[in-house]
Amino acid sequence: MGAAPTLVPEPLAQGVWGVAGGPVIWRGGVAMPLRTVVIELSGGTLWVHAPGVLTDGLRDWLETRGRVAHIVLPHAPELPHLGDWQAAYPGARIWRGAEVKTASWAGEIRPLVLEGAQTEVVFLHQASRSAILSRLIIAVETAPLPVWMRPLVWLAGIDDSDGKPPLGLAGRLGGRKAVGDLVEQVLDWGPERLILTHGRCYTRDASGEVKRAFRRLMRDRLWDRALSEARRG
Repeated sequence: MGAAPTLVPEPLAQGVWGVAGGPVIWRGGVAMPLRTVVIELSGGTLWVHAPGVLTDGLRDWLETRGRVAHIVLPHAPELPHLGDWQAAYPGARIWRGAEVKTASWAGEIRPLVLEGAQTEVVFLHQASRSAILSRLIIAVETAPLPVWMRPLVWLAGIDDSDGKPPLGLAGRLGGRKAVGDLVEQVLDWGPERLILTHGRCYTRDASGEVKRAFRRLMRDRLWDRALSEARRG
């Protein structure tokens, strides 16, 4: 299953780390790589997104950085190690879905919430201009995968040669217009990097990568707007 998990925090920006953990099971039994993101908040507390494997070494490292105060859960798949984090940090607040709109840390890590049949949240760490994406873009490296699994990732269109949202995501999140509105808000942020929960990260030209991943959806929006303007004219 992909590159072996390192469980060693990788610095991604000032005060931002990624931890490549064990895989989580996606639809069809596909094992997806999981990246836990740890961010230092002002006041010495830590914000953790998508908690993965929690080892003694990782716990020791976290203690050197601050107190784990907020654990944020992305939508599906289920995170098998959440119970370990809850036991280790009983005082940490667990955040799910649209609850993040009321979070005290929203001034430092800005949430964008899209609610349809399912809920998706995109975060922007203001200080580093890092956008944290769960399912909005997935970019899985396929070369190390078991042979039987590679076609499933290719067919879903989420391999790292052309990372994008998984098939059918727009329908689960309120439709193409709703997702397009969200994408435009992300572009308005002007992020400098994209940190993905599943797959590789994009450390440069973040806005260009967002436009590439959603090129068909955004092309259709531009076409619809042009038609609307022509009718008004």
